[in-house]
Amino acid sequence: MYGGRQSSSRNGSMNQVRSNAARRWQQVGAVVAGDEQGHSGSGPNELNTPSDIVIDSRNQYFYVADYENSRIQRFPVNGNGNRTGVTFYKFENSTETNPWRPYDKANKPSAMFIDRNDNIYVAEVYCPCRVLKITPGGQAITLMDAKSGVIQSCSGIFVDKDDNIYISDWIQSTVFKFDRNGKNKQVVAGGNGYGSAPNQLYHPMGIYVAERSGNLYVADFVNQCVRRWAPGSKQGVIVAGGNDIGTNLNQFNYPSAVIVDNDEKEVYVCDSINARIVRWTIGIKSGEVIIGADNLTKDPRHMCRAMGFKFDRDGNIYVADNYGNRVRKFLVDN
Repeated sequence: MYGGRQSSSRNGSMNQVRSNAARRWQQVGAVVAGDEQGHSGSGPNELNTPSDIVIDSRNQYFYVADYENSRIQRFPVNGNGNRTGVTFYKFENSTETNPWRPYDKANKPSAMFIDRNDNIYVAEVYCPCRVLKITPGGQAITLMDAKSGVIQSCSGIFVDKDDNIYISDWIQSTVFKFDRNGKNKQVVAGGNGYGSAPNQLYHPMGIYVAERSGNLYVADFVNQCVRRWAPGSKQGVIVAGGNDIGTNLNQFNYPSAVIVDNDEKEVYVCDSINARIVRWTIGIKSGEVIIGADNLTKDPRHMCRAMGFKFDRDGNIYVADNYGNRVRKFLVDN
């Protein structure tokens, strides 16, 4: 067993990563979806501001939340250079407006999660702010939305081994937990307005629930840190970052996604504006850049802005290069 490798079990999540702090990855990632030069578009071989990725249980397909195109695109894992995708799900046009940001269009997929049965959960950050469960056959069920008053804005999603659904609510700066049907809402992190106190969050994004302990890890976007909330706790503990905004190894520039190994030794963080993936050993005061440049670059070989990332079962890392309009695959290097 080695680090950065995704594992699954019959009763567990697909999204468990094995621990190994020595794991390394190639530093130039192959473009596996979207235009190689980073141009946006709406064709089958194009993307426009991809926000997240999931990979199926058989390591056969990966799915991309194609944000501005309001669709989920499916691509073969072993495409051998073929970057032509298939539209797995297209979001319907909506006449609803977002009172918080009225100039934003609706029906944009912001975050995804795939369970052990390859059901894909999709969250919308703007109105109608739905959380959808999409079957492998492409049938969608709305589990919750803003109309019900249950949520206001979905910026992150996770489903645990018991099919409980966790939602980051960007506007309320709260993480909520629901049952598998989107009912029985509980506050599990934040819920005290936005801020930097231990019992607060400030626009949470990506979330991760450790399978063994049930600890919740939150990419606390504006607070520039990752916080850990134990089950039932009223306060979170900073486990990575929290040293203001910046490019140093003890800092983040708006962390957008988080994955934790199954022993809760290492935290992997998508450091969005710094365009890098950082591995942070819990208890250590700084992290290590495992993928990405030290600063923004227009070089097409590098990322422009990392937004979401996932490990495949072999430990390779897929990154949604948000401003680069593409997905890159970084191979394990040892």
